[in-house]
Amino acid sequence: MGAKASLRLQQEVADTYRLAFVGGYFYFTAWLVVAYYGKAFVHSTLIAWTITTIFAVLAVLRGLHRVPVNKPDQRTHIIWLRVHWCIVVATTTLFGIVFTWVMLDDRLAAGHVVVLLAVMGLSVAVAHAFSMRLGFAVVGVAMLYLPGLFALWISPRDPASAWMMSIYFTYVCVALWRSNADYLHHLDVDQQLRDQRDLFEQQGRTDALTELANRRFFTESLMSMSQSAERSGHDLVLMVLDLDHFKNINDQYGHAVGDACLSIFASRLKAKFGNDHEHVARLGGEEFGVLLQGHALEIAMMRAEDFRQLCMSEPIQVGNVALSMTVSIGVAAFDAKHHHDGDGLYRAADTAVYHAKNSGRNRVCRHMPDMA
Repeated sequence: MGAKASLRLQQEVADTYRLAFVGGYFYFTAWLVVAYYGKAFVHSTLIAWTITTIFAVLAVLRGLHRVPVNKPDQRTHIIWLRVHWCIVVATTTLFGIVFTWVMLDDRLAAGHVVVLLAVMGLSVAVAHAFSMRLGFAVVGVAMLYLPGLFALWISPRDPASAWMMSIYFTYVCVALWRSNADYLHHLDVDQQLRDQRDLFEQQGRTDALTELANRRFFTESLMSMSQSAERSGHDLVLMVLDLDHFKNINDQYGHAVGDACLSIFASRLKAKFGNDHEHVARLGGEEFGVLLQGHALEIAMMRAEDFRQLCMSEPIQVGNVALSMTVSIGVAAFDAKHHHDGDGLYRAADTAVYHAKNSGRNRVCRHMPDMA
């Protein structure tokens, strides 16, 4: 099951619990009213108290059967739904038994009108509130409604009620079908809104051309990581990479080839610096950045040199064009005393890359305190 289906399932679980939480007490209360006017406790004391106890237990179970909260998987949610629906269907089935009993037992005739009204109200409640799972809801309504309706039809005393309850049952079925369609549409709309939100968040932190982090997100990460490094004392190294003579590629081959070149370069960079605690971004134009957490400066210098040699030895192929590409790299290790924050670290790495370019390009330079 995919992430979207998992979110829909979580929403369904939350809605089911919320809507079912107090429903059991309405069945319990409706039964007490029917039993009072039908004098069930007088004519069938044991049965009446047994039904009362079961309704009370089922009502309490709805509240006690809580939604899993400790990061459950989809299977856990599915099992939870089935168990909760069993509680709901057991409640409607019990009231369906009450409906049938009252219709067939002449001693409870005084409760006929009350039980008819109760069944009509409770069936509509199921149709509108518990339409998340159409199959379960149909079973719930059928068990609540049909046994007593059958009892009405076989009893010759009140054919008008039988006809009206049959017509009303048709309405309940239509309402249930429409309510289920509305609920599924509601889930679809919620998913679309989540997709749009995720897209906006993705666009807010990702460079569209290279699919790397953009400068804004990289700057936020740099600030956060520099603060963490200052607190913990862990190593943090920043590389700033600038493609050499990239303007010549755009001028000679056009921006389409230049964009393809940037995209391929970004893929190479991501492949070389894509491990945990390594963060790659396009800072703008032909400038890229790499943040390395937990890396000593010497190791970072060696990896930067390896990548520089890779770029020099393997031309970038764009269609039929093979582009020889070199890169200048500036490297700086975070020092809270000298850099103070992420901005200071960036200025140090940026100074180093400009030193590399001014020294002839195609080289790796580490930041030194005496660099202007």
